[in-house]
Amino acid sequence: MEELFVYSLLYSIGYEKNDEYRDVLDNLFCCTPEDEILLDLEGRDYKDAMLHLYQLMNELSFDIIKFGDQLMSELKTVYKESDIVGFSKKMYDLWKLLPDKINNEEPFYTLNYAGDCLSYGDEIRCRELYKCALNYYEDNSN
Repeated sequence: MEELFVYSLLYSIGYEKNDEYRDVLDNLFCCTPEDEILLDLEGRDYKDAMLHLYQLMNELSFDIIKFGDQLMSELKTVYKESDIVGFSKKMYDLWKLLPDKINNEEPFYTLNYAGDCLSYGDEIRCRELYKCALNYYEDNSN
């Protein structure tokens, strides 16, 4: 489910990953066809599924490390394809969408404040903070 939650968040900030989402959902459903949530998602169109997943993310327990690792991995691609100002705005928007149980934990909390450095012209520090957040799970995997 963690990967599906990531796609929901990306959708919420303007990054549609319909094909990737469908592949993950289909694989999960094939492994656990008795899962009622996955069955329900299989029957929904993409937009409706993304909104429903966002609701579920705030209601269900899930593996925060697996979720965070997947989210940061996806965000690395977004970072490479974006200008720093646009990326910063999207990361703040994403941070506001995170469940309360994790939004003040690292590396998620960095998404809230890293862009503040741009307001006083410190793009280098901003990029350093994002790099730390995006590589958090790689750097802390021991």
